[in-house]
This record gives sequence, structure tokens and C-alpha cells, in this order.
Amino acid sequence: MLSSNFRNITVAPQIGWFVADNLELSAILSVSNIKTGDEDATMWSALAEPSYHIPFNRTMFGFVGMGIGAAYEQKLGTGLAVAPRIGANFLVGRSGILTPSLQYQYISHNQMSEDDITTVALTSALQVNVGYTAMW
Repeated sequence: MLSSNFRNITVAPQIGWFVADNLELSAILSVSNIKTGDEDATMWSALAEPSYHIPFNRTMFGFVGMGIGAAYEQKLGTGLAVAPRIGANFLVGRSGILTPSLQYQYISHNQMSEDDITTVALTSALQVNVGYTAMW
């Protein structure tokens, strides 16, 4: 995402395994670099996500998932990350899958403060994702 005063670049590889019919367990690692004005930050996260896939036909599936893990930013520290996700899988050719999805990520972290009192803050963000999966 780019504009004249804002930039957000995210890379989030995912690996998953179907442990039962329509039930996938995935690991999602993500790094985001965000810049607004003269300020910038890099957010790292690692999520474990169970997801349930609903077949609509032979080439199209819907899915819902719930990612739970941790997120880290240098100034804010490490916090709990919870990321519900909904999307679709479209078979492309014989071994590819196009995956558009919506994800709403909640992250708890220590709020920055001027004194020695530490408070917990909650940030959230809606993400629109498009991914491509290579199956083997």
C-alpha cells in the first residue's frame, strides 16, 4: 500500500497441512514495514492458524480461520496477536491456488509512556490479502 505520506509493505509466507478432511493447520510468518511522514516501524508476527475449508465445487472453496500467536515491534515489544480470517481458494491450473482473503488482526502490546507505569494497549487492522499457493 503506497500513497504520498504513507507506505505499508507486508510479506507473509504461509505453510499448511491438511490434517483431516477440510481442516488445515498453518503457520504464517509476517513482516510489515510501515512508514508515515518521518516515522517508520517494522512489525514481525508468527501465527498458528487452524482453518476450515468448505467446498463449493471442484475448483472453488471458501474458508474461515483463526490465527493466534505473537507480534513484535521494537518500541512496543512483544504482544499477543489474534487474527480471524475469511476467504476463498480458486484452483488455477493443476497445482496452483489463488487465495483472496480478509483478515482482522488484533495485537496487544505495552503502550509507550513517559513514566514508569506500563499499560497494555490494543491495536487492530483490517488487511485485504491476495495470495498464490503452489501445491506439491
